[in-house]
Amino acid sequence: MESGALSGRIGVMQGRLSPRQGDRLQAFPQNSWRQEFSQARALGFECMEWIFLADTASDNPLASAQGRREIVSVIATSGVPVGSICAPYFMVHKLAGVTEPERAENVQRLRELVVWAHAIGATRILLPLLETAALTSLELQDQAVQSLRSAARVARMADIVLGLEMEIPGAEYAAFIDRVAEPNVRAYYDAGNSTAQGFDIAEDVLHVLPHLEAVHIKDRKAFGKSRPLGCGDANFRGLFAALAKRGFAGDFVFEHYFESDPIAEAAQGLAYIEQCVADATRNAA
Repeated sequence: MESGALSGRIGVMQGRLSPRQGDRLQAFPQNSWRQEFSQARALGFECMEWIFLADTASDNPLASAQGRREIVSVIATSGVPVGSICAPYFMVHKLAGVTEPERAENVQRLRELVVWAHAIGATRILLPLLETAALTSLELQDQAVQSLRSAARVARMADIVLGLEMEIPGAEYAAFIDRVAEPNVRAYYDAGNSTAQGFDIAEDVLHVLPHLEAVHIKDRKAFGKSRPLGCGDANFRGLFAALAKRGFAGDFVFEHYFESDPIAEAAQGLAYIEQCVADATRNAA
């Protein structure tokens, strides 16, 4: 992405360039993940976000040495790197709110995922601390801090950032990351989910800016559902203007909603977001 003040890449999450599996928007594209890399390259995306889900974890190529070798091969052939791994796996196998033996096992799996991420060249793991994994009490926050600190030590050695996605006001979001107090535990802000909470993302994101690693590009109605990019209430122009003004250099990754045609709608969404970025960059100059 040639953007001047905004110098990060624009990437796309796995599964958003493949037909839906039933009514699921979030799914590992088992039969088309290889083709998605070449499709991403053709569309102009600069990196891929691998997805690691609980229900398909054992079949995910990331979980085997042979699979990781194939991922590296596809990266080399396509020229599209895996920048990050999105791990909703930990919304089922939680880092807080489970028994201590379960939590220890889940933290160990996160340490393993760090090693796997490093093996394929990724530098970031997204941990969704929301919905079923939301930290809704001080006790849950205490447990999550312990889990994250334990995993962060291994991640730091592998030069992996643990990016936290949360659906709470930016000031509280930043305060939690401050509490973890690990330099490689940072914020992975979701534009759509924060919009759905009723936040003006152009203002809300400023609270987490010192910790901001990357941004998920998604559009939702305020207090409502996901919509195609540009059709919801997400204040993208304000968001990009705020980030451009401050020289944000992290990645923007599409986790967008599509209705029927994943390739055509990804292309339309990319054109819209690139225009928003270009406008923000020009105005920040």
